[in-house]
Amino acid sequence: MKFSLPAAVFGLSLFGAGDAARIEIRATTGPGLIPVSSTTYIGDDRKAYPLGSSFDGCRKTSYNWIREICIDSDRARAHIVYSGGTKKCFKRTRSSSKLCGGNESCNKGA
Repeated sequence: MKFSLPAAVFGLSLFGAGDAARIEIRATTGPGLIPVSSTTYIGDDRKAYPLGSSFDGCRKTSYNWIREICIDSDRARAHIVYSGGTKKCFKRTRSSSKLCGGNESCNKGA
């Protein structure tokens, strides 16, 4: 029996065009009752820094260089406060979804 799992991928991208930093929020839903979600910060260095499950509001992270990250899903925006006090603002610029599933998961074997 095959199941199709619709996966919604939401991206928050930085206001400034010169920076490469972004926040990605991914949620996968399917026949189960509980969706699986994750939040990842992609830095200017293009490295991915996992932040745990998706959330709405503010939280501290396990990274000593990030003081706090706040996400406001209703207003499609977010910001990060770095340990030095610099604040970087983001807005949602893209939302997409796709169908996946069958014999493979949406994350290719994950």
